[in-house]
Amino acid sequence: MSPGGATVPGGAGAAAPAGTLVLDEDAGLLEVVPPDRGELARSASMASVMRLGSGSWAAARDAGAARGGFGLLVLAGVLIRRVGVDGRFGAELLGSGDLLRPWQHDGRAGILPFEMTWRVVSPVRMAVLDVRWAARMSPYPEVAGELAGRALERSRRLAVLMAIAQQPRLDERLWLLFWELADRHGRVHRDGVHLDLPLTHEVISQLAAARRPSVSAALGRLAARGVLRRNGRFWVVRGAPPAVASGQGLGFAGEPPDAGGGDVP
Repeated sequence: MSPGGATVPGGAGAAAPAGTLVLDEDAGLLEVVPPDRGELARSASMASVMRLGSGSWAAARDAGAARGGFGLLVLAGVLIRRVGVDGRFGAELLGSGDLLRPWQHDGRAGILPFEMTWRVVSPVRMAVLDVRWAARMSPYPEVAGELAGRALERSRRLAVLMAIAQQPRLDERLWLLFWELADRHGRVHRDGVHLDLPLTHEVISQLAAARRPSVSAALGRLAARGVLRRNGRFWVVRGAPPAVASGQGLGFAGEPPDAGGGDVP
């Protein structure tokens, strides 16, 4: 692990010795603590910080920093975990509030081995919630409960991504994907829901389990329909959220469910 707390592009993370009060940076954790105990919990929440620059992250090398504790809590930035079996890949987008335990099943063990890689797409800061942090926070079980709840919420999001990936028409798959991301990361403006995420066509193709050229073409069709556009670093999702009737497929406003789009590449 690199000394001094500087941001490291790719490679191993760097732990900042000054640390941070986790409950100051993650309001959701502070909110679950009873108000009369909030200040004590806040003071006990000091943790060291790991910084990652953009690029590949060799997570196994940094896993030991939090082993035995809760894990690594993302405070800022965006990263992708990519999982592959026999040349087919899926991915999930991770950001602020997500809890990572990279020492758990990395694909080398088990009956069905799989390939797993991590990539930082926007510089990341993570709090190291190690065993010492867990011990200090033990008088505040509400925090542990909230962290467990986030792990379950992450599994729900993965299930939703799996369902979205089953959509046979790529236009519809991407439209659903953007609304799923908007639900968590979006901000409502007069012209639509803004997503301030570093979503390149390559990143989107990984999340949608599709080939990049096909994704680029589908994004162009969505822009032509007026339901999605890019504005600088923002993506803007427009119109009403999709409503999917069971067994009837998904259609854009004013069109039958099987209109538009292209077959899965």
